[in-house]
Amino acid sequence: MVTQPTNRIGDLTRLLLDRGYERATRATLRSIGASVGTGLIKQRLAELDAEAARLAAAGERLKPDNPVLRALLADLEPELRRNAARIDVGAAEAQRAGIEAARRLVRELAIPGINDQQLAVIGVQWNTPDPEAVNALVGYVNSPGWAEEMRRYPGVVLVTVQNQAIRGIVAGWNPLQTARLIRQMTEGFSVAQANTLMRTVQLQSYRDAAVLQRVANADILTEQIRIAALDSRTCMACVALHGTRLPIGERINDHHAGRCTSISVVKGRPRDVRTGEAWFGGLPEERQRAQMGDSAYELWRRGRIDLRDFVQPYNDRVFGEMVREASVKGMLAR
Repeated sequence: MVTQPTNRIGDLTRLLLDRGYERATRATLRSIGASVGTGLIKQRLAELDAEAARLAAAGERLKPDNPVLRALLADLEPELRRNAARIDVGAAEAQRAGIEAARRLVRELAIPGINDQQLAVIGVQWNTPDPEAVNALVGYVNSPGWAEEMRRYPGVVLVTVQNQAIRGIVAGWNPLQTARLIRQMTEGFSVAQANTLMRTVQLQSYRDAAVLQRVANADILTEQIRIAALDSRTCMACVALHGTRLPIGERINDHHAGRCTSISVVKGRPRDVRTGEAWFGGLPEERQRAQMGDSAYELWRRGRIDLRDFVQPYNDRVFGEMVREASVKGMLAR
């Protein structure tokens, strides 16, 4: 029975996925951060801070039609369109990084520590699929869905910033508090959205390319086992699916920026992986409650739901079939 330590899998994933992603997208994310932290947008945010201070001193509130706020939003829109173009370029690099990670990671997780010469001695060959075929299949950044996502990006960020402004206005916040929140959203959300989009492209490209790598070696592989990070950041859907055994040709579906991967089982070398349910069951009660949330935890504790109920499949227009954590309301409605 072959058991590969979870920390070994994590180390390989960080080396080949995380570092590859950072190299591929570092310049893009820096450019996007600079686009809303320097130049005209920086000036507009400073003007909004000054306007908020003036209003606070006068005992007035910031309003949606405030000319300083409107100027910020008007100048933010074309900058966000330019950022969408930057994301498009960065995503292509992230896609290539995912494909390259699959080429190395799938083999290393299937037959760790054995080089090609050693495999040849025992009559085993690890096949590499044609790179052009892999590139042709993994084409997210050239898809109509991705093009639509890039068209939506400026609007998504802009509406989020506007909604935060309205939130503060409706709640009757001090103008300084509202302006501070608008600054945080303007500077942070555009980068966060860009990071999520490019990271998901990389991870989904990795998973698709991993399928081709495994299929090319189907004569020596029997199945694959889904692996989640299993930490406090892991959603309950991924916890529930950890340890699931799947056919070699099936893709590991995950959510946006999800970190799940899989290990292949080689013929004659059975592998054992502790299930996500067993891992979660061994956690202290306070950790279980924190990870599930109070409402879900109480339902689970009373046996009204189980971990598999957290798994909600859905279809994404860019990435196809994905899974996410179901809400308590959604689970009870089933």
